[in-house]
Amino acid sequence: MRRLLLVLPLLASCTTHATSGTGPAPAHTQPPTKPPSSPRSPQAAATRAPLHWSAGAALPVAVSEVGVTALGTDVHVLGGYVAGRPHSTTHLVLDTRTGRWRTAAPLPHALDHVGTVALAGKVWAVGGYGAAAGGSRGVYSYDPATDRWTSHAPLPTPRAAGVCVVLDGRIHYLGGKSNGSDVASHDVYDPATDRWSTAAPLRTARDHAAGAVVGGRIYVAAGRPGDLTSAEAYDPATDRWSVLPPVPLGRSSVAGAAWRGTFLVLGGEHPREQGVDTEVDAFDPTTRRWSRLPDLPAGRQGIGAAVVDTVLYLPGGGPVGGGHVQSNVLLTLR
Repeated sequence: MRRLLLVLPLLASCTTHATSGTGPAPAHTQPPTKPPSSPRSPQAAATRAPLHWSAGAALPVAVSEVGVTALGTDVHVLGGYVAGRPHSTTHLVLDTRTGRWRTAAPLPHALDHVGTVALAGKVWAVGGYGAAAGGSRGVYSYDPATDRWTSHAPLPTPRAAGVCVVLDGRIHYLGGKSNGSDVASHDVYDPATDRWSTAAPLRTARDHAAGAVVGGRIYVAAGRPGDLTSAEAYDPATDRWSVLPPVPLGRSSVAGAAWRGTFLVLGGEHPREQGVDTEVDAFDPTTRRWSRLPDLPAGRQGIGAAVVDTVLYLPGGGPVGGGHVQSNVLLTLR
């Protein structure tokens, strides 16, 4: 069942990275409300304590449309919208051991919708809007030991709002927008050779989708155009995609995560209706079934997620449709 929050008056959708001329709106800092008390948990977590969302240390700045990844015990938040405006060089780092935020070396270019992963002891930023019209080809790695960014071989084509994951020591960039069009492209970067190659494309061209690696396979679901419900999985052994049962609620601007043996699709928005979602769906690769986790305390879109140990971190995001308003609330699921 769709769970969305309608916002009136209607705000501009985040379908593109353009902003309106109305100026920035105040950051959304409202603390989360109590989550539902009786969610359905995935089979992988059935024997654990009841799952719940809580608020962590607020981000120093409210952001949305960010790249998020975990490196060691740190959560990195890159780029995004700030104060209702696109393209930022933001680089925030949460030390999950102390619960404190700090700033690190800014992105080489102001970006949003940037693919972000951790690989070989570094944080990687791939593509995004802001550096060039139609999407960026930029690929950069951040070394926390030196607090510096390094440039690498660019993407074959400009890309933004795609799925970016790591599988078998390589970065996979899937789908997204390229020069204004949805693509199904599947590009693979090998850091050992600093070269890109191609793999089997997505079955469905999509942007603003959720993606993660679970059990040696890549899972992708939801996204645009429209509110996609389709889901698919990539097997590197055969270089083929297979169709999965559809995600229960179609939406876009979602976060994806691998968590406790399941593939999560979190939050999202409906551009036509200007609504944001609280739904969290979990796909179990063993049973090939979707189940519901506790809803987000409040709707979020333009989000990214990271997992440290068994805790999932969801920083910032848009509490309403479009890119006018950002949040500085950090949500954690444990």
